[in-house]
Amino acid sequence: MQSTIAGTRCDSHRRSTKHLKLRGLVSLLCFATGMQANAASSQQQQLVSLSFKNASAKEVFREINKQTGLNILADEALLEKSGKANIVVNNMPVSEALNIIMRNQPLTYTIEGGAIIVKTKAATTQPASTPAPPVEIHGVVTNAKGQPLPGATITVKGTRQGTVSKPDGSFTINVNPGETLEVSVMGYKPWSMKIDGKNSTLKVSLEEDVANLTDVVVVGYGTTKKRDLTGSISSISSDQMNNGGVTSNAAQAIQGRAAGVQVSQSNAAPGGQTIVRIRGGNSIKSTNEPLYIVDGFPSETGKDINPNDIDDIQILKDASSTAIYGSRGANGVVMITTKRGKTGKPAIQYDGYYGTQRIVKEYDKMNGLENMQVTNAKAIEKGQPAFYTAADLASGRNNDWFQLATRPGMVQSHNLSVSGGAAEDRVSLSGSYFRQDGALKNTAFERYSVRLNYDRQFTPRFKTGASVYASHAYTNFKTYDGNIVPSNVMYGVLTASPAIPVYNDNGTFARFKGRDNPLAWLLAPTNDRYENKVNINAYADYQILNGFNFRVNGGTEYATTKEGTYLPRDLVDGEKVGGKASVNDVATTRNLVEAYFTYKKVFNTIHSVNMVAGVSYQSDMYSRHYSQVQKFSTDAFLYHNLDGGTERLASSSSDLPSKMASAYGRLNYSLKDKYLLTFTFRRDGSSKFGGNRRFGNYPSGSIAWRAGEEEFIKNLNIFSSLKFRGGYGVTGNDRIPDFIYMYLFGPTNVSLGTGSDSYGGTVVTRLSNPNLHWESTSQFDAGVDMGFFNNRVMATIDYYRKKTNSLIFDIPIGDWNGFSTQTVNAGGISNRGIELSINTENVTGKSFTWNTTLNIAYNKQTVLDLAGRPYIITQTANLYGGRATDFTKLEKGQELSTFYGYVYDGVIKTGEAHTAQPNSKPGDPKYKDISGPNGKPDGIIDANDRTYLGHANPHYIYGINNNFTWKNFELNIFLQGALDYSLYNATALVLESGPGKAALNRWTTSNENTDIPRDGYAIPYGGMINSRFVENASYLRCKMITLGYNLPVAKTFLKSLRSVKVYGSVQNLFTITKYTGSDPEVNTNLNSSGANANLSSGLDYTAFPAYRTFTAGLKLNF
Repeated sequence: MQSTIAGTRCDSHRRSTKHLKLRGLVSLLCFATGMQANAASSQQQQLVSLSFKNASAKEVFREINKQTGLNILADEALLEKSGKANIVVNNMPVSEALNIIMRNQPLTYTIEGGAIIVKTKAATTQPASTPAPPVEIHGVVTNAKGQPLPGATITVKGTRQGTVSKPDGSFTINVNPGETLEVSVMGYKPWSMKIDGKNSTLKVSLEEDVANLTDVVVVGYGTTKKRDLTGSISSISSDQMNNGGVTSNAAQAIQGRAAGVQVSQSNAAPGGQTIVRIRGGNSIKSTNEPLYIVDGFPSETGKDINPNDIDDIQILKDASSTAIYGSRGANGVVMITTKRGKTGKPAIQYDGYYGTQRIVKEYDKMNGLENMQVTNAKAIEKGQPAFYTAADLASGRNNDWFQLATRPGMVQSHNLSVSGGAAEDRVSLSGSYFRQDGALKNTAFERYSVRLNYDRQFTPRFKTGASVYASHAYTNFKTYDGNIVPSNVMYGVLTASPAIPVYNDNGTFARFKGRDNPLAWLLAPTNDRYENKVNINAYADYQILNGFNFRVNGGTEYATTKEGTYLPRDLVDGEKVGGKASVNDVATTRNLVEAYFTYKKVFNTIHSVNMVAGVSYQSDMYSRHYSQVQKFSTDAFLYHNLDGGTERLASSSSDLPSKMASAYGRLNYSLKDKYLLTFTFRRDGSSKFGGNRRFGNYPSGSIAWRAGEEEFIKNLNIFSSLKFRGGYGVTGNDRIPDFIYMYLFGPTNVSLGTGSDSYGGTVVTRLSNPNLHWESTSQFDAGVDMGFFNNRVMATIDYYRKKTNSLIFDIPIGDWNGFSTQTVNAGGISNRGIELSINTENVTGKSFTWNTTLNIAYNKQTVLDLAGRPYIITQTANLYGGRATDFTKLEKGQELSTFYGYVYDGVIKTGEAHTAQPNSKPGDPKYKDISGPNGKPDGIIDANDRTYLGHANPHYIYGINNNFTWKNFELNIFLQGALDYSLYNATALVLESGPGKAALNRWTTSNENTDIPRDGYAIPYGGMINSRFVENASYLRCKMITLGYNLPVAKTFLKSLRSVKVYGSVQNLFTITKYTGSDPEVNTNLNSSGANANLSSGLDYTAFPAYRTFTAGLKLNF
């Protein structure tokens, strides 16, 4: 039978919209519940345009599937028996088109859950012989935790008969006895069962398929299937990040989770800085931190992002992945996607924990009597009178300042979220509270945050969405700000004598010998930091043609930071100046507008293209106002009334705007789904650089071969998947101080003639450089992705080689023009390395499962050029009484942050010849004679004998994660570490010269057999940085152990609960290391000397000690 079908529709199809007004959590729940009713309507109203002549039903339905994305579920034989069709419809809702198509056909249909289910029309007469009736199966699809899975595909094996599960996971389908029912959904392993006709009720529990959970990954300006990637990208899911540990930000959450990504903390202070390096550092003066992209909006840091809001993280590591971000992609890109609403009933989740934190390691110090005796002995050795009197020695004072200054620090986190919606409207709303009280008293970090994500599908072709995020954070940062200064509270706690009293009889803090005790320094000053941020980001996406979309993103972010300090008059230093207050206000604004086209098309079933082309405009404004005042009449107002101080010490302000305009594009091409090609290009223009070199071009290209799809590979029966990748590209780094290419002017006073009068004026304080331009990083990457045993074992290996040219840093130019340095593009650095990632499903039983993820990476950094100079002494530190000066050296062929000093050779004994060190005495440190002016030992210890002592950048970083489940129990064990690097343990130097136990074993005339020098030893030879304090810092740390139990929902007292999980965790349970300091991860920045942190890492100088944390938590799903 042949039927002629024709229809047209020319009127515009308009849809009414509903406005959502949030009035608290109850209103959101009611709205989310109502939205479910719109899902079917939205699917039926998708528009199609068809033009067929004498076409089969298969062809027509295939085209409908292509235009709407609706799956076609029908019996193959049924479609073959249907008649041919001639049909022409234009811009018609799919439901009306289907009604016309089936008008004279023996077919009918329903649209459910994203599928068109085609059935035979009910017969009007009963056939002569009726087969056995099918069984009507009623079932529900859930995950392993009992949570419903909407949208699961349920089919009868060998047929096109099927359906999809509803929002509550339920489904109904007719199956003949003996047929096999199959259930599948993305991210879960397929399920099948032969129907015997005896049981009409099924409960299908699907197991997560770890290998496919990251099937789709977010890349710059789009998404792609992981199997189609040609670059190097690491994926981290929310389950991996939020496993019960204390993580205050997104950067901490990725530590040890991705190969080639090094994450460390400069110290363990609450709200402390987190340092992230992807494939090593590329820059000397610019930042080496990656670019963060949160729901399409760029950010410079990940510290203020609540980990519980994150759905997944993609870390873009090679140039073919990061080149789409051009001048900001050299350090890698961290793509963060936050949780958005999903179709289904409203889901409410609470996840919270309480915990306690204790310092892992205490220092070995003398008691009060020992300290006083050693102090007196040191004074007598120097010919000075004893410091402590007999009464002091008999006082019995023995204050352990470390114990007095510390406490068990409490930590808590609470996260509440609600999400849900229909096909047209989806909402996710979350709020969180986090507080960490430091183990050092009077320290804390506290943050409130709220996030709203909303998506609206107005028509099948037009959708919009918006994200709103707001946060408020408070940090008491007084105890450690990274500065090497004597007033550092940890320094005071570690060096104070146990003989110093704590309080006077009247309750005020006691002073001793004209000095405040460290507890007064800890508790009396005020140091507050308040940080606020609001981010609003929205998008609109319109499908112009099938596969051809236009999208606009726009957003704004406003952030403020206020730091207020006050030094009260009841402290010694405060008393001298009558109290001192300072206020530092910083405000940043960022506006972003992006517009781009995407085009996806399959040609002749073997050619596939995916293209992106667009433009971007970003404007930033940085404003700062700083004031410092002293001489107050009262301490009552702290820093809140600067007018109360009569002497102004400093006042400054600045407003620094910057702009960036960009154009970019990407082409992905696939041949036969086996041969893949990606080409990316971006052109950036920035106001940060000189007018002569303001624009930069950043191209990249990569290829991949899915060899596992080749028959000769399949016949090997070794690989279940196999892909080879290779790529090369160029990226840049633009994150430098604004306007450093311009002249800088400053005030000065000059005297004219012979008089004593001076006159104010202005002078040039910095040279200009209009040719200053981007740092440029070229990178080659080659990798292979492998799967074995049906992908139960997945492995990825990458080799990379990066080279950064045109480094921005200051080089000496002599004083001939009044300036000693100038900021230029000069020199180069390379990083090369290998990364390995392995995921295994070790056991996949019904009651017990065990899977493992392992990653390890090697990176070697090399300085290639320093503008023709052989080396530059880069860092100077006054660590303790001038006993340590230059300690790093930047030289061609070496790494950044390489320790430079003398090789320690013990202590000079009494009567021992020491002509090489003519000014030395018995008990002074002895150094090896390594070299003289001619490069050979010359019998003289001088600056020529300094050499390289170690490097602070780990050559190997690794992480091992094991997940176990047994019935309702879950166990996670996470190990993390680093190998082949050193730290300079300056804290040991401090303790040795102060109250540390090591002072008891120092050299004296009665204690010659020791390696610890005498007190007050000489300080010649250009500084005393030496190998004695450079220690191997390699470590293996048990970062996290979490044990959880999923309570059977049926046993809970609330019927609305979907799941209940209780868990407990311990963080930093143990660390295996040879390092004798408090923590092998510490890293002090030399902010006090204005030096660059890229050159000074690896210094342990009285840093905030690491914690061991115990937490107990509860997770509820409604």
